[in-house]
Amino acid sequence: MLISTNSGLYSARPNEPRISMEEAMDFFARVGFEAVDVNFCATIYREPFRHEPILDGDWQENLGGLLAAIRRNNLVISHTHVPFYNYREQGEEKDFRDQMMYRAIEATAYIGAKYAVIHPQRDVPGTGETLVTESIRLLTPFNEYAKEHGVVLCVENMFTTSGQQLLEMVESLDCCACWDVGHANLGKFDQYENMTLLGSRLKVLHLHDNYGTKDDHSLPFLGTVDWNGVMCALHDIHYEGTFNYEVAASKLPVALRAEHARYMVAAAKYLLGRDV
Repeated sequence: MLISTNSGLYSARPNEPRISMEEAMDFFARVGFEAVDVNFCATIYREPFRHEPILDGDWQENLGGLLAAIRRNNLVISHTHVPFYNYREQGEEKDFRDQMMYRAIEATAYIGAKYAVIHPQRDVPGTGETLVTESIRLLTPFNEYAKEHGVVLCVENMFTTSGQQLLEMVESLDCCACWDVGHANLGKFDQYENMTLLGSRLKVLHLHDNYGTKDDHSLPFLGTVDWNGVMCALHDIHYEGTFNYEVAASKLPVALRAEHARYMVAAAKYLLGRDV
């Protein structure tokens, strides 16, 4: 199982422009990652220091540079993450976000990634409840577009999403699932029970930790996630994807990021039974 990380682990930083994805690939290879989850979520943000420019302008040329960086570092593209927002909203901003959603799906195909993670529709503002029937309706156009481009969408569980709800959505859409262990921990969902319920539909992981009170996206073992349950489930369903992190590090000074990332790689090796 390849050790992977979300590209935002190095790109994002507060009150400064994002570090380029190309430079991030060099960093990931140096600290020991083997694969990368290319994150397109911030492409819809307007604020200068939050916006990810990889899909701006001649986005195919931009992605060409990213692919060159990935190849020279012998990294594997594990999958992507497309933007998430309130799919029910209306107006010019919604049109822009939809445009970037479709572009992110095209970009996923362009860089040769098979899977793209997408969020379901939630009750926003409100309880945050996962709206299963409405998610199926609202995600259908994106799902059909993905299939036309040879991309498989993977619907992600939120903190209100049970494995059964996620299974209902992916079976109705005939797509796959991403299991976020931190979201599951927030929702008090049993990791083993829900992951094994998804079985072969589970293609992507979002791995991080928290104490069950806030979506901290912390390092493994700095929280209450049942890592034994997670690893047993992966073994029992014969999971074939990557060991993919979605850890937050935007506030971490760049000078400290290498040691932080090396801990992530060491923790992955420990959990996977490799020599650390």
